[in-house]
Amino acid sequence: MFDILFARTFIIVGFMLVISSVTAKINRAFETASEMWITFISSFALLFAIIIYADFYPLNLILVACFSAIIGWQIGPTIEHFGTKFKIRKYFKSKGIKLKKGQELTIEQRNEFQKSFNLNKYQSEWQNIIFQAVFATALAVFCTAGMVFLTSVDFSFIQGFLFIALIMLVIMGLVNTLFFKSKLVSLLRAYIGAIIFTLYLLYDFNRLEKMKGDSSWGTAIEISVNLYLDIINLFLELLVILTETD
Repeated sequence: MFDILFARTFIIVGFMLVISSVTAKINRAFETASEMWITFISSFALLFAIIIYADFYPLNLILVACFSAIIGWQIGPTIEHFGTKFKIRKYFKSKGIKLKKGQELTIEQRNEFQKSFNLNKYQSEWQNIIFQAVFATALAVFCTAGMVFLTSVDFSFIQGFLFIALIMLVIMGLVNTLFFKSKLVSLLRAYIGAIIFTLYLLYDFNRLEKMKGDSSWGTAIEISVNLYLDIINLFLELLVILTETD
């Protein structure tokens, strides 16, 4: 039977992912630090506005579109950063040089890298890494949706655990970035993050199932944004895992 909430949610999520993909493709790097901070602050401001105006159609869809564009604008440089690290590491690994996490290239190494490495070869390998992350994310989405819609299990019991786990994940990332700068800790954090956001997909699909029949825009917008953020964060965690373990 057709359900308006399901239809709106999946259309909005797809709409958001397409917009983010386009803006991520356009913006490969931040021109200035100010641009980075402006987009970062804007994303939170738009998220706050979405919460307030979730029931106001079509303003809610306009805000969601702007939010998706800003997130994509942030993701582009992130993916490019991961890609650059991947290519540099692959190149120097082929030369028998191992770079530690946080280690800077010498001027000689940087010049050698820029002159000698095969851009097309490493770009192809990097595109393969991105494809694997996209495929794994899509698989997680279909599997979690199937677990919710094809079984009678109520997954709302994991809500408390997920909230605490997410806070711990953020703290773990900040501590490692500021103090330890450990590749092992970074990789461990990415694995834990992938598990957490997969469980968040399970939880949010469960909320969607329980609210079936609700025709309000507010519910559709809220669940759509949550699912969108689950998918984006899961993709980035998987990208870190595939990049660091390659």
